[in-house]
Amino acid sequence: MAKQERTKAQDKDANTQQSQAAQANQPENETKLPAEQGAGERTHDRPMFLPRVDIYETETGLVVAADLPGVNPDGLEVTLEKRVLSIYGRVDEEAPEGYSLVYREYEVGDFERQFTLSGDFDINGIEANLKDGMLQLAIPRAPEPEAKRIEVRTSS
Repeated sequence: MAKQERTKAQDKDANTQQSQAAQANQPENETKLPAEQGAGERTHDRPMFLPRVDIYETETGLVVAADLPGVNPDGLEVTLEKRVLSIYGRVDEEAPEGYSLVYREYEVGDFERQFTLSGDFDINGIEANLKDGMLQLAIPRAPEPEAKRIEVRTSS
């Protein structure tokens, strides 16, 4: 058993030497490139929560109901771009005037959720309603293109 422990220690020393050799081969002044704007994941300065969402399909489109407690209309951003529906709600942390927080059982944070929609939807026909922390979106389907007669020309 002592022989096995010595072998593990030797393996650990060999791994350490390999790691140090790999670091020595890297250039000292390796510059980091700045992240592209609008690419990647955005960072947050406060807690971020996934809101609970119900999605219903109707004859005319979709209805999305999202639970966003504490979000005001000014702090709500809903976008539909390239079939990706994004919901972002910012909660303003407000204590009643003259009071200071002594104890908190829940954290205040923002809400963010994204969905990829299948099919074509009418971006201009979307209706959003926020009442008592409940967001309801009505997303109508894009109308089917009408049949069009194509005129055929002849070359003379």
